[in-house]
Amino acid sequence: MNNKLFYGIIAVVIIAFAAVFLVLQSDKNDLEKVSDSGYYPYTDKEVKDLQGPTIDRLDDENYHFNETPEVTQEKIDSEDELFVYYWSPVCKYCIESTPLLIGAKEKEDFPLVQLNVLEYPEYQQTAGITATPTLVYYKNGKEVTRAEGGAQSADNYVEWIKSVRNQ
Repeated sequence: MNNKLFYGIIAVVIIAFAAVFLVLQSDKNDLEKVSDSGYYPYTDKEVKDLQGPTIDRLDDENYHFNETPEVTQEKIDSEDELFVYYWSPVCKYCIESTPLLIGAKEKEDFPLVQLNVLEYPEYQQTAGITATPTLVYYKNGKEVTRAEGGAQSADNYVEWIKSVRNQ
């Protein structure tokens, strides 16, 4: 009799853990549960396919210029000029530099797209990105120059952006 009670309790505990696991998994698939703002630029991916660090950055306004590789390439090909910021949510320097870049954008208006290389490693290779963060300046569909690593201030970004635009 004691064995039946013991195994019954074990079964209830296992079922409870399974139920909690399933509820937590379903939350990861629901955009409303992972993003308070509703911002979701990864239109070619399901929420469940995103890496955890990416989900953690969805509500951070410093990352609201993200695009998919397809949209990024379309913009590179169609716009007169474009700055593409290749970043990763697990990159310490990206986390430090991104707010500075957004601060620079507030001071000096320039076309900006962000591309998360954690989610799109194949595009990182295609673009020849060997370090993050990397800010690349494209003009008429062609790469003009790039800056690898983070800036020390928003003003450093503004100076660099002005200088490459005037080349």
